[in-house]
Amino acid sequence: MNAEPKTKRRWMSVVLIVSLALNLLIVGVAVGTVLRVKGSDHAKAPPGFGPALYRALPKEDRKAMRGELSGLHKEGSNARTQGFEAISAALRAVPFDPVAVEGLLQQQAQATADLQSELQAQWMARVTAMSDEERQTYAERLQEVIQKGPHSRKKKD
Repeated sequence: MNAEPKTKRRWMSVVLIVSLALNLLIVGVAVGTVLRVKGSDHAKAPPGFGPALYRALPKEDRKAMRGELSGLHKEGSNARTQGFEAISAALRAVPFDPVAVEGLLQQQAQATADLQSELQAQWMARVTAMSDEERQTYAERLQEVIQKGPHSRKKKD
């Protein structure tokens, strides 16, 4: 008979322990996420005002608005790129100039306000052009969007 004792397969025990630990981690994350989302006020919060108004529009209106505003989006994108370059340079400047950074932040805030004003004007023009019946239908779709919450991605019209 063989006098040598069988060598333990230590690696098998290590693999099993690691596998169990990973499975418990995944289950813990999943359960934690479900409990956090179901129990939080965030899950019950309505969507943002602008996104809800936009998502409730008929598909053709949303598509038309995107087309009409694509130029503004491109300008805004270019301005943001320049703004990030400017703020990066301002943050690296020695001595640091908080007034310059504040000015850059104000420029960014104004650009955002300008874009929001244009979006509101586009939306208002569309709603004003709707018939009474179309506005009633739009109001019903808006209520559905609000009830579904901020993270719903339901197929629209």
